[in-house]
Amino acid sequence: MLPTDETAKPGAPGAPDPGRPGRTEPPGQQGGPGQPGRPNGALHAALRDGPFESALDTAIRASGLSMERIQRRLADRGVEVSITALSYWRRGRSRPERPQSRRAVRLLEELLALPTDSLVALLGPQRPRGRWTGRADTSLAPTRLWQGYQSLSGLLDDVGNTDDGLSRVAVHERFEIDAQGAESRWTACLVLRAERDDVDRCVVISRGDEPGRPLPDLVDVRNARPGRVRSDPDVPITVTELLLDRVLSKGETAVVEYTTAYPTSGRATDECGRGFRTPAALYTLEVTFHPDRVPVRCYRCAGTAATGSLPVVGPVWISPRGRAHMVVQDAAPGFHSLRWEWD
Repeated sequence: MLPTDETAKPGAPGAPDPGRPGRTEPPGQQGGPGQPGRPNGALHAALRDGPFESALDTAIRASGLSMERIQRRLADRGVEVSITALSYWRRGRSRPERPQSRRAVRLLEELLALPTDSLVALLGPQRPRGRWTGRADTSLAPTRLWQGYQSLSGLLDDVGNTDDGLSRVAVHERFEIDAQGAESRWTACLVLRAERDDVDRCVVISRGDEPGRPLPDLVDVRNARPGRVRSDPDVPITVTELLLDRVLSKGETAVVEYTTAYPTSGRATDECGRGFRTPAALYTLEVTFHPDRVPVRCYRCAGTAATGSLPVVGPVWISPRGRAHMVVQDAAPGFHSLRWEWD
């Protein structure tokens, strides 16, 4: 199983992108620019799921406006943006980062009859400049992180808005593998920081690799209590809501620990780890193998897609007692895992 803020098993078969869960802003509208109309399903999905370039391109196509006309209307409002820049934004070749460009995006929302902040929200916070230029982006669009899981969107909708307002400062996970080579138990300790006021819950998505196997039970939770749980055993995938012991204000922190355990054994697995939508200062992953089933090789892997094999970063030592671990500082958005070979 591969948890992620969010947990997922990379390399599993999938379906359409689940997108950004639980967004509640109004959908995009059909009709002329600035004219509210009936919701446009494709545009609604693009604004909900992102990424920014896809949503902007869909909105421009739905508006029927030419690039030249959009440029003129922006200029009439005092914002000069070249057609080349607009084209680059639509294609994802560049992003509107400067204050003038951000103002243009807000005007685009108005010109294209979009909900306020619908495009700006997909941009996320402005990226640092100066000596920090060149660092990885601060977030990963959900459509990239969760490529593949058709039923996930509905599960997330049942739980509500999954933007829980928490950043994962540090994560320490421990996986236990049984004598059959199957995952038997998993404990995660999360150091969380509230990025806004009135944060009261943490949302966890867990993805297994064996359809039909009984789903694991949440057997222990510290500094929180279980809330709503939704699952699809055919994938299998589970969305769990953990209600924090207290409501956090912006900047406050909490430490939450939870343990899941499978009621029965299953088939041998070959990978575990976590997916991150935003960076984490520290990620520690430990795997303990049963003495009767220790792999011959182990690798650290990392990548940005949940489907397919993650690229290998390097070898990882397995101790005589059957333990392996990795420590990732400044873990970038995407998936980080340990993968092993049984023979």
